[in-house]
Amino acid sequence: MRSQPLSYTTALAAAPADGLVVRIAIWVEARNRATGAVETIGWWDGEEDANLSVIRGRDGLTVTRPYYGGAPIKLGDIVRTSGLTVETLSIDVSELADAVRVAVRTHDVADAPIEVHEILMSPETGRPLDPDLPVFQGIVDGAPIKIPRIGGQGSVALKCVSEMMALLDRGNPEKSSYEAQLERDGDEWNLYAGAVETWDVKWGQA
Repeated sequence: MRSQPLSYTTALAAAPADGLVVRIAIWVEARNRATGAVETIGWWDGEEDANLSVIRGRDGLTVTRPYYGGAPIKLGDIVRTSGLTVETLSIDVSELADAVRVAVRTHDVADAPIEVHEILMSPETGRPLDPDLPVFQGIVDGAPIKIPRIGGQGSVALKCVSEMMALLDRGNPEKSSYEAQLERDGDEWNLYAGAVETWDVKWGQA
């Protein structure tokens, strides 16, 4: 069950009287097409660049990340469920933002890990409230660039699938060879398998 900060609960309860401002922040770990290195990049629909504190989805740690501002974002419906169900999410982002162009034109975002956070802003100070968990965590399944008509604005449509799908693609290279097993504290699993298969053991005999 997802638990939100007390400040979020208080702000939501007071929303009819005080109002409520929610910003969307996106964090992607994409591969640089030129160097092959995995690099992180974030953007949000706030007006200015900002360092935002969020709770990282994979380990629950609170981290502060740089997010580029000025990127209008349109999210599809986020289905909040628990369990092994694979959920999908569509994200439309204006390509006018420099950070978006960098993410999709100079980086390969296919299968890139992605986190989406809803940043709840204080109606009084205009600053973010307490860090919270991501509302969506998964991988990018596709990122087609929409070419606009003359005079129009281009956009990027990210198609994402939830973290459950990412788990299905994770292998374990440490199980690939006997040499790899030797590096794991002397683990010699399956060392004598070839000999054991030649044994003739009668039922009921030790």
